[in-house]
Amino acid sequence: MIESKELFNDISDLLEGIGLRLVELVASGHKRSVSVRSVVYRPGGTGIEECARAHKLMQPRLAELLGEEDFHLEVASPGIDRTFRDAREYGIFVDRGVLLVLEDGDQVGGVIASYDGATVALDRSGERIAIPVGTIRKGKLDFSQEGR
Repeated sequence: MIESKELFNDISDLLEGIGLRLVELVASGHKRSVSVRSVVYRPGGTGIEECARAHKLMQPRLAELLGEEDFHLEVASPGIDRTFRDAREYGIFVDRGVLLVLEDGDQVGGVIASYDGATVALDRSGERIAIPVGTIRKGKLDFSQEGR
């Protein structure tokens, strides 16, 4: 079995070739098989067609990377209210609505304008605010923030 980061990077590069972003990839062993769960995203919408294309592309590559192991592959979209599991997701979801819960308990909503690795810039009611990633306790997609 190869390391998760190596697996993630390989599959991410593969999917970018068809305009998809890999949001999450988790491989776990169960007895004599491996279960691979993935979340993919395409700006403008991620539906069943995008998930099917990703599955078709990922299946043979994972078989090669995982060796002869039997594995189950699940591909899903992020949904409209995904809770972020990693700060890099702010960069994936630029132009999407988000609700952030800050360390002090305050909640801030807006549309992600940019992410530079240290700061998330949100457009909020005509103004842009910068929020240091270190002050964010939780972030999640929030469709209701879009179009405001």
